[in-house]
Amino acid sequence: MAKKIKKTKSKPGHLYRNAAAAPARTLPRAVVVRPREPIAADLEEDEKKKHDTPGWGALKAVGGALATSVAGAYVAQQDWIPPKAMTGVISGLGALLALEGPDKWKSLGLGVMSAAGGQLALMLIDEERFKHSEDKKEPVASKPTAPAPAKRQAGDIPADALARAYERARLRMALTSEHPN
Repeated sequence: MAKKIKKTKSKPGHLYRNAAAAPARTLPRAVVVRPREPIAADLEEDEKKKHDTPGWGALKAVGGALATSVAGAYVAQQDWIPPKAMTGVISGLGALLALEGPDKWKSLGLGVMSAAGGQLALMLIDEERFKHSEDKKEPVASKPTAPAPAKRQAGDIPADALARAYERARLRMALTSEHPN
């Protein structure tokens, strides 16, 4: 004879007097996503992604460095500002543009900062090297220079100079004709 297995039903726990009924299970709803028309912000982001590639960033940095070099050389040639102060200010402006400027101009600011900073470093290094080379030089005693002879003008020739030159030439000819070698 087969044994019967007794099935026990589980009883739900007792509900408290003010308890709310268990929430019914919600079924997931189908979500319909409709394509929306692009707005101006989306178009700007697309344009930004097109033009902010690493190649464009490098070209902007090179352009900033080139513009800084040319402008710095021009201002230094005009001697408006001391070159060290000028390159320090330009380097600071480039750093400010790289850190706080619009995203379009950050790589340009990096180029400006690097070119001006490099020039400033070269100036400071060259100054230090020049100072050390001056310290090693021994003072050389200079010879007093003789005053240069005054240039003569046509009016400074004595009146009898032509007669004396003619007399010297005649004497030379007479000496050479008497003693042939």
